[in-house]
Amino acid sequence: MVTGASDDDPSGIATYSQAGAQFGLSFLWAALLTFPLMAAVQEICDRTALATGTGLGELAAKRFGRSGRSFLAVLLVALLVANALNIAADLVAIDSGMQLLHAGPTWLWALLAGVFITTLLVLGSFARIALVFKLLCAALVAYLIVAALVTNQWGSVLSHTLIPHIQFTKAYLALLVAVLGTTISPYLFFWQSAHRLEEMREEPGGGANAVPLKEQSPAQARRKQRTSRLDVFVGMAFSNVVMFAIILVTAETLHAYGKTNVQSAAQAASALKPFAGHFASVFFAL
Repeated sequence: MVTGASDDDPSGIATYSQAGAQFGLSFLWAALLTFPLMAAVQEICDRTALATGTGLGELAAKRFGRSGRSFLAVLLVALLVANALNIAADLVAIDSGMQLLHAGPTWLWALLAGVFITTLLVLGSFARIALVFKLLCAALVAYLIVAALVTNQWGSVLSHTLIPHIQFTKAYLALLVAVLGTTISPYLFFWQSAHRLEEMREEPGGGANAVPLKEQSPAQARRKQRTSRLDVFVGMAFSNVVMFAIILVTAETLHAYGKTNVQSAAQAASALKPFAGHFASVFFAL
């Protein structure tokens, strides 16, 4: 669940908001397309951790030869740079969100968020960190509620979901690549593997080294594999449902009112502020 929710980060929200604001409902089918792709890839990463008790990066280093490792090192450096930029974007999104609430200077919230997350990772246990992340996942449910409130053409929504409405234009195809790229992100592969290993270390008999399935009893191994698969599928489904809701909300609001220029998650939130009163009145009327 946490891995799936992490895919709906500020960069993903900004991309999905762009898709809905610029092209309306035309990108809803992408949420349906990416679910089996995400689930399959994340299931593979999860199974490697379960079967070997080893992280994805370490397995890649063992599998490839010297020339392959050099190529892998280049990819890992690129991944580190991309992750650093992604973290910076997430911190900027936090302070931009607090700025929308007029809660103080943006740099202060970025600093506080960075210090809090770093402290939690260094001093906190896996169980505590997982609990904090799961609580934060609840915030994404707001997109589902808003989507239900603003949508009144469910027949059109269903049509755009099941039937691809592809536009063979440069802008549409470029945004399609961006949607696929931010949805099936490389860091999720390592995240899923690392998360499963940490979970296995927390189990009885775990410790410093995760116990692979082959060293567990057959009944325990089957149960672990079944629950892990369910966890992956539920997490990926949740991620894609939130993606679907973001595209739907921005299509029914920003696109419908001609506000198509969205470049960031904070800008999307700012553009949606005029609709907040309507959302609240409809919600309380229900």
